[in-house]
Amino acid sequence: MEKVTERFGDFVKRIRTSFIPKMTLKQLSEKLVIPLTLLSDIENNRKKPFDKEKIELFASIFKLSETEKALAFDLAGRERNEIPQDISEKMMYSEIGDLARKALRISNGKKQNVELWKELIQKIEQSKV
Repeated sequence: MEKVTERFGDFVKRIRTSFIPKMTLKQLSEKLVIPLTLLSDIENNRKKPFDKEKIELFASIFKLSETEKALAFDLAGRERNEIPQDISEKMMYSEIGDLARKALRISNGKKQNVELWKELIQKIEQSKV
């Protein structure tokens, strides 16, 4: 797993400018129903990322894959210094969240536990129905 260094605004700009047909800042601001200046500030990393609803709308506009959408939420969460909004409710108010927080605390970020985490993720991915 590679470390992500891209910022949320850079991600938004990259997606917008690589979309075919190209979409202007003004067009996207209208689709997201936000001021043009706010979108410009977000793309230039001067303002906080979109909220959950706007990220969902952004993902829908650009038909992002689940991986790209998850990246958008992760980047926004990192910039806000909080749990990504697409999983925050599960992390805080579910049994799975309780278990995930316990596992994180037990592993305590130790290097030797990275392989265990990779194995666990692989098993979870294999068990998807």
